[in-house]
Amino acid sequence: MLSTIMAGAKRHRLEPWGYVKDVLMTLSVEPERVEDLLPDRWGQSHPEQVMPHRLEESREKARRRNAKRAERRNGK
Repeated sequence: MLSTIMAGAKRHRLEPWGYVKDVLMTLSVEPERVEDLLPDRWGQSHPEQVMPHRLEESREKARRRNAKRAERRNGK
């Protein structure tokens, strides 16, 4: 289960230990708040925990992917 939580944090570019700590602490007190703890929602309410270098990595990856697609279209 912890691996799944960590993978969700990584996929949403969250600082993993801050996310996991908050998830575990919140669930121990308020288990009904599980939907608020989904990575996308949690990241919106904790923007300080979104890792900016991960955002830039994602943008660069998307730029490279789009450039390759454009090359393929222009090459056909």
